[in-house]
Amino acid sequence: MNRNALDPGPAETCNEFQRRIDRLLTELRTQATDIEHLQTLNEELETRTNLLHNEVSRLKRAQRTNIQELAHVAAALVSLSKAKSMPLDATTVGILRRRGWLPSRGRTRAGQP
Repeated sequence: MNRNALDPGPAETCNEFQRRIDRLLTELRTQATDIEHLQTLNEELETRTNLLHNEVSRLKRAQRTNIQELAHVAAALVSLSKAKSMPLDATTVGILRRRGWLPSRGRTRAGQP
């Protein structure tokens, strides 16, 4: 067989394949390191997400409790105002109406004789 001078021989082909294998192994190791880093980051983010979720739940519970307590205080204030025949100031009445703790003016007037 007559070989061309540019045609690689078996040794060169073997070296080429070995370099390619080495390059692919290096790439594989790099990707494995990247995956480990991403897994660690993901675990940290999941932990933070759970902490934030717990904090949101705690704040929602606190908000519900605060609203219940404010509604109770508002009811006592309205009751006291009626008992003493002392009208509430316009700002307080506006706040209580916006919260739904006082009937709107239309409903109050409609019920009056």
